[in-house]
Amino acid sequence: MNKNLELLAPVGSMEALRAAVQNGANAVYLGGKVFSARASANNFDYDELKEAVEYCHIRDCRVFVTVNTLIKQSEIDDFMDYIGYLYSISVDALILQDIGMAYRIRQALPDFELHASTQMAAHSLEDVRYLESVGFKRVVLARELNVDEIRKITDQCQADIEIFVHGALCVSYSGQCYMSSVLGTRSGNRGRCAQPCRQKYRLYNSDQDAYEDTDGDYLLSPRDLNTIEEIGKIIDSNVLSLKIEGRMKRPEYVATVVSSYRDAILNYIENGKSGISDQNLEDLYVIFNRKFTRGYLLGQVGGDIMNSSKPNNRGLYIGKVESYNRKSKRLKLKLEASLKKGDGLNIGGGTIGRILLGKEIRTIGHPGQTVEIDYIGDIRPGTHVFKTSDGQLLDRMKKTYEPGQEYVKRPLYMELDLKIGELPSLKIWDDRGNVAALKGDVQVEEAIKVPMSRDKAIKQLSKLGNTPYYLEDISCSIDDKASLPISGLNTLRRMAIEEISKTRVMIEGRNYASVKFDEDRLVSPCLAVQDEEYASETKAGGYTIIDRGHRFNISCANLDQLSASLDYPVADIYYRDIVTLSQAIDMARGAGKDIYYYMPRIVRTGENRIYRSLSSIDQEKIDYLKGFRVSNYGQIGWVKDNYPDKKLLVAPWLNVVNDLSLDYYRSIGASRVCMSQEVSLNQLRAMEKLFGQAYETEYVVYGNNEMMISEYCPMGVLTKDCKKNKRDALCNKSIYYLESSQGKRYRLAQSPECRTTIYSDELVNLIDDLDSLSDLGIDNFDIVFNFERADEVGHVLKAYTSGQAGIFNRLKNRSYNTGHLYKEID
Repeated sequence: MNKNLELLAPVGSMEALRAAVQNGANAVYLGGKVFSARASANNFDYDELKEAVEYCHIRDCRVFVTVNTLIKQSEIDDFMDYIGYLYSISVDALILQDIGMAYRIRQALPDFELHASTQMAAHSLEDVRYLESVGFKRVVLARELNVDEIRKITDQCQADIEIFVHGALCVSYSGQCYMSSVLGTRSGNRGRCAQPCRQKYRLYNSDQDAYEDTDGDYLLSPRDLNTIEEIGKIIDSNVLSLKIEGRMKRPEYVATVVSSYRDAILNYIENGKSGISDQNLEDLYVIFNRKFTRGYLLGQVGGDIMNSSKPNNRGLYIGKVESYNRKSKRLKLKLEASLKKGDGLNIGGGTIGRILLGKEIRTIGHPGQTVEIDYIGDIRPGTHVFKTSDGQLLDRMKKTYEPGQEYVKRPLYMELDLKIGELPSLKIWDDRGNVAALKGDVQVEEAIKVPMSRDKAIKQLSKLGNTPYYLEDISCSIDDKASLPISGLNTLRRMAIEEISKTRVMIEGRNYASVKFDEDRLVSPCLAVQDEEYASETKAGGYTIIDRGHRFNISCANLDQLSASLDYPVADIYYRDIVTLSQAIDMARGAGKDIYYYMPRIVRTGENRIYRSLSSIDQEKIDYLKGFRVSNYGQIGWVKDNYPDKKLLVAPWLNVVNDLSLDYYRSIGASRVCMSQEVSLNQLRAMEKLFGQAYETEYVVYGNNEMMISEYCPMGVLTKDCKKNKRDALCNKSIYYLESSQGKRYRLAQSPECRTTIYSDELVNLIDDLDSLSDLGIDNFDIVFNFERADEVGHVLKAYTSGQAGIFNRLKNRSYNTGHLYKEID
């Protein structure tokens, strides 16, 4: 168990902030009006952020601000100004996704604590170790990991580990979902996910030309995570922070979930047992749930993660309809949970007005009773009824965070000195070592009648009312016959409280004077390195562009695709199948082509198939392998540790959208970076000074967009062919698609580890836009093959290498778009 165990609460408003702190949160995370991954939440303006930090720090609660989106080039200056403001108001830490921004902040403000957002998709020990080497003090792990994996990570890393324990789940690995932006313009990587996973889909088997029978239509909609009944297992994994999801939830939700988890944590610490009261558990069901799951975290997989029947709040099951009287408009219900006046149900609208038990009107119905309630509309006997709101619960929670209420107070210590003829002095300190010493403005005089007694002084100084403090101890040194007006003592007390509160807000050791940024500190330096390998140079815009011409690189999934490509003038080969990599190297060497191993996006701790396969390849073949194209942070460290002489290329899944990220990858020795598939031409123009120099950049010009990668397998679960989660990828024997309500079909594919990738229905094809990219200095074009047959590979490469776009007309049943090149994400 981590001795500094933290309960971390989400807040989207000042009300929710009070709810979190007053119900026992050790820390809160919140977002400003900009650069936050919950852009549609209320969030905090500059003044509210300052107020939030002051409120929390006074009450021993830390504040983390989410800046966990990808930052466009045009936003960098504003972003850094914002970071400077957060530093100046004593925000404890930043939650980040963009590696370039982390790199810049570490340069400018090295003592500003950085947390790696779950949007960075850290899912292995290698990921965590690399991120901690970059300067992240804390890493938020992917929600797909289980407690055993997490324990292996916490045992072998220095970084603090944070995990989600309650709330909404994403069906995709966070930061690796592009579905919202591909289907529209709202990017999850910009905090604006349109939640296509909560929409209806059908599962189509193209081999049988038929739709599979499924239990519901919401085939990508996960349940909500709830781990409270097994909180001990999580605490024992030695994580530091237990995180609740829900920055868009109302304050009553925050109060309910935080108080319930605080009770469960204390119960485990004090009694060594996981447990929660029936009332707390019922409260969690009522306040919000889409069905609950213990999640991957506690070993649930497949259908136990998903709720295909309903994508929104389910509520608490309270019973079945026994009958409905259309004439009296009354519904008879056998209760399995309590029902009270003012509660809301999933049927009808509004709240419960009256409850009839026989002929008696009641305000509450108890489990086991058969009651009647007023209902207008048709409803069938046997219909399940759920309570979706509880008036008494809401009222009870609201009372915990009413303005002026302080339920968790902090101790203060005082030392009073009253000497006749001098100003009164009061020293005050807290249990964190903060000290304030003040003198009053009314001189202590000799009493004419009743002097100031010790008891009277203590009584007045103890009147801390609705402040967040109580007086733990006080010592008094008072001259005989010393007299001071009560008002003078009260003023001294108020001044002392104000001073100690100001001190508590500040962060010890922080260099507040360093936050004055000038223009030079906000702009990444132009990389003016010359590349002698290429002779042809042109001048444009006052900086040097090296013209390499069009370099076509191909990403291949199998040997057939590789074989079909070798007759064409492709520059580099990115080969993705580790099983046949040895053969692929032989084929590339025979054709005189450079080949790289294109590493998969997800490699969990303990998944040694890739590393084991690489070690089994003959050394002479490894010597010929040009390098590695990495898809996650852990792979960067792994390549540097194991193959330091090989070239390191960065795949698009590391989400590079600005020149600070390019600058970062240059600094660690990467030879080439593929820009994010979400970067538009206008965004590229904003950072073109870095393109075309010694440092190579790349853009995907052909291929299906990989919209999502997930541990969830719709084929195995929904077709009932894989009840035990066998992880054998047999579903690849048939071709499956998810079909949207608009008739769009998105192909599904499984990795050997049974991870699902969802592909776009249309192919990106930029054959007519290559000059627009090369004019900027982007000289490497990635052509990605996923499902193409060998003859189709030949057609595509002939079209690109010859510039004959008309060849695409020979590829039947294909539709194309230009991806995000002209469609900028929100």
